[in-house]
This record gives sequence, structure tokens and C-alpha cells, in this order.
Amino acid sequence: MVRPLLVALVLHVPAVHGVDLEVAPIGTTVSGSFELGGRLIPLPEGNFQLAARSINQPPMLEGSMAAPQPKIGHVIVVQIRPPRLIAAVHARAALRPDSYRFNWLGEPCKKEDTLYRADLTGSHGENENCLLVDHTILNLGPKAQGIWKDAATWLTTQKVQVPVPVVITAQVTRFQQSQLVAASYAFNPRMYGCSAPVTRSWADSPWHKNSIGADAQRVRFVESVTAWGKVVQTHFDALVAGRESKIENRPAIYHCSASQVVLTETP
Repeated sequence: MVRPLLVALVLHVPAVHGVDLEVAPIGTTVSGSFELGGRLIPLPEGNFQLAARSINQPPMLEGSMAAPQPKIGHVIVVQIRPPRLIAAVHARAALRPDSYRFNWLGEPCKKEDTLYRADLTGSHGENENCLLVDHTILNLGPKAQGIWKDAATWLTTQKVQVPVPVVITAQVTRFQQSQLVAASYAFNPRMYGCSAPVTRSWADSPWHKNSIGADAQRVRFVESVTAWGKVVQTHFDALVAGRESKIENRPAIYHCSASQVVLTETP
């Protein structure tokens, strides 16, 4: 749960790099990267604040039920300019120990109706290396559950308006045997000067794969989010393989030329 008093005490702490958000207080400010489950999670440019955190024990794995069951740590960090959300990152990582063998199961690349899809292993659930880029609508709304509900509550205390009409998300998932690291990077196109009107449904959105080609600015924005996702996908693959990985050149998220959109569109 969000602790308003604790949040108030940490809001003005300077941003730090590589902080372990598994134990950091809500409201902690980070930039560049942070750690979760011993994994380094890269961040886009700017400062982000820890909005929510949880640990759960998922059922989707194989192994001995007599052994201690693995857990996944979740964190959501956000970049805000009240009353708007600029970006949000939901990171997940397996929490150690790795003292016994098991396999994570899942098919993160099963969805195909997306803006971009890169399935680098072609696996069917036990060795996944997936990047999906797509749009989602009405994020952090009244139907938000779990850690997203906690994040929405914290954003409300920071005078940030939710739900967010539309975000473009790069979702990166890498797991093999007992190793798992994943992150979803969501960018609010309005805060990058792009037109993002409220629509009745996901399919009606001008950001849908069947409509986006009509606007070159939207295409370039999605391409920049995809470029960021590809960099993270390569980084996560190196982490799982046990190779050292440093992101030297971080792709910038594209700013549309319609610079007045943020000021003129209603939330």
C-alpha cells in the first residue's frame, strides 16, 4: 500500500543510479537505471519515481513442489509533470536464490496484432526473448488491479490525472529456465507533442496498426519506442546469458512537431 507520509519525506531526494528498488521506499527518485532481483533495468532519459512495488509467487512454472517456490519482484516507476504522466516502467524479475532447477512457462509473444513484434527464440514457452510494441488505452483507470492500482493511487496523491487516454508500450520479456527479467516501457504521446485523442475502443484509436500509417509523426514516435525496446531486449538477453552489458547509447523518444497538442487537447 502507498504510505502518504513516507512519500512526502522522500519526494525531494536527489536521483540516484542503480539503486535496488526491491527495498527502496516509495517515492525514491532514480535515473539512468535501477536494480531489481540483481538485474540492472535501464531507464529512458530523465528522473523516475518509485510509485508501487510488490512480490508475488506465480503458478506458471515447472519443478519440485517440495522445494521453496520462486518469487517475482515487481516495481513501477513513473516520470511525471503534474498533472500529466510522461512515462511509466513496470519491471519484473525473478528473486533469487537459484539453488534448485525449474522452468518459467509462458508465451509473451503469442499476441500478433501489434505495432511491432520480435520473437527472437521462436520458442513455445520455456525459452522466450520477446519484444512487443503496441498502444493501450485508458491506462491506470478505475479498473486497474494489483500493483497498477497502487501506482494509480500514488499518482493521484501527486496530482497526476488518471486514467491516461493512450500510451505506446514496449514490452520486453526474457526468460530461460529459472532466469526471468522483463519490463514494459509506456510513453504518453501527448507529452511528446503528439496528437492522442480519446477514442471509444482500442481498435478505433489512430494509434492502431491499421491506422497509424496515415500520420508520419505517429509512425516516427512508434519507431523511436521500438528502437528503445530493441536496446533493452539485447541488454536483457545478455543478462540472462551471464554476459556483461552496458547501454552506452540510449535512443531518444521522438517528439512530434505538433508541439501545442499537450496544451490544447483535453484530458
